[in-house]
Amino acid sequence: MEITLPADCGNAPRVEIVGNFTVHWAEGNAAGVAEWLTDTSSWTLVGQETFHGFDASTKFPIPFTPRRLVVEAIITHGRLASCDGYVEGDGARIDFSHAFRFASAVKTARIAELRSYCIETRPRAS
Repeated sequence: MEITLPADCGNAPRVEIVGNFTVHWAEGNAAGVAEWLTDTSSWTLVGQETFHGFDASTKFPIPFTPRRLVVEAIITHGRLASCDGYVEGDGARIDFSHAFRFASAVKTARIAELRSYCIETRPRAS
């Protein structure tokens, strides 16, 4: 998969965490996603459902084989972070925005809450 992350990585430690988490999500790498979730994490796909704990890592796969991931921006501040971009593949495209709340301000803190907004802007061919 072709991966494009923001070039201005800056000095915020969570920028790399959010970028890697998003890559794992797009790849369907549940183990990589679960690595950053707490056992009590909540992950909501807005408009659909909320899952809790490590089980959430398997609940929001991309519904097609991703060929390209573009993360347009990653913003972090204390315990909060967000990123947005899109995933393309098999003639389909999903634009996404993830909003993160980490368990604490410590650099290695895991994700306590995640809200994802995903919109299929170019539907797959039937």
